[in-house]
Amino acid sequence: MAKSISRFFSDLGLPLRNIRWSWGATAGSTLLLRTWSDEFSRDEGVRRVTVLREPAGYRAGDSYGLDERYRQLEAVWAGGVAAYTIMATVKDPAVRPREIKEYRDDGVFCIDRLEMRPDGKLAAVLGDFVPLREMAAHAQTFRTAAGDGPFPADPAMKTGVSTDAFQLKIPAMRALFEEVCRSNGTLTYTEVMERFGLTFYPLTSALGRLGHDCKREDEPIITAIVVDAKTRRCSDGILKEFGVFDDEGERQKCYAYWGGEPVPAATSSTAVPAASPDPKREPESEPQPEASPANDFEQRASRFAQVEVRTQQAAFRLAVFRACEGRCIVSGCDVPEALEAAHLTGRAWREGQNSAEDGVLLRRDLHTLYDRGLLVIGEDGRVELDVRVRQHYGELQGALTNHPHLSALAESAAK
Repeated sequence: MAKSISRFFSDLGLPLRNIRWSWGATAGSTLLLRTWSDEFSRDEGVRRVTVLREPAGYRAGDSYGLDERYRQLEAVWAGGVAAYTIMATVKDPAVRPREIKEYRDDGVFCIDRLEMRPDGKLAAVLGDFVPLREMAAHAQTFRTAAGDGPFPADPAMKTGVSTDAFQLKIPAMRALFEEVCRSNGTLTYTEVMERFGLTFYPLTSALGRLGHDCKREDEPIITAIVVDAKTRRCSDGILKEFGVFDDEGERQKCYAYWGGEPVPAATSSTAVPAASPDPKREPESEPQPEASPANDFEQRASRFAQVEVRTQQAAFRLAVFRACEGRCIVSGCDVPEALEAAHLTGRAWREGQNSAEDGVLLRRDLHTLYDRGLLVIGEDGRVELDVRVRQHYGELQGALTNHPHLSALAESAAK
């Protein structure tokens, strides 16, 4: 591999639209896709390589290249194009995003046709290997056959985020922000720019548009969940544009409005003004230094139950708290105000899945990582961290969780 793969594409007259996120390129009726050698197979003499997995096979950061790949594959499925693939080898299959170790730079494979496999993956059936020096002449006469029936991939993958116009990305940004609100999370400005391929000024315009949409609909300003990576605070723009003095308080409103659980002030980086005392609530008793372990647990359960949540969530939270013995199953934290009941992946409170077996108790920051797929609990109960968060949470990599329902975790991990 004498040169970068982006230079390889460019030298063929097929420049990548973006060298960071593009997985292929098109020029006229010629289309070249990058595929992975570990997704290549040979069955009864037929060579295939995966060109698109199911939506669950991708992570949030893949969306930009994924959207472009969907559009390219639509064209290949329709037939009548000269479609090829270049095969690359990944450095480490377990690390995301994937990095190219090497690629075959002496030629490309013809894509004879696309087909949907029984496992839900879209595969390219490969034909001849074409030496690089012959590719241009070959593309003059070669055409990929049309697929059988309508394009079978999930249209949800066609998000529109690979456009250059930030206005067309706003619906996808809004959907992501609402999802983050539901997990009481935040995004950094850099994460949003990288996710949607925006530079600073288009990002500012997009956030302004989203904020004004919220103001017009009398909603919390959803852009309050976008913060600076170091300060964990919003830029001054949210004050100047929308008059929001307390960005942390605005985030709490977003979490409550879009279905998340309000975050206790004790666990946030910025204190939230205390609410007025509720005259109907009995005064909290002072903790007793000599309390027995049983009484201490009940006191902590009471503190946990007093965190205000949606009515339909209260019973679920307390059931999970008791099932997990009042401790985060990953870190062991037993501070009630710092803990949250997290639904297992694939379980949803709106569908009535609110028993103790449907959730786990996690420290708030770990709950956010879990909901966003950055922390995974495997079938054996061990923690697997995304490479992007290991710098700060590395001590938890491979840790064995302490949970009474490992079978439920295994079932969740398999979904």
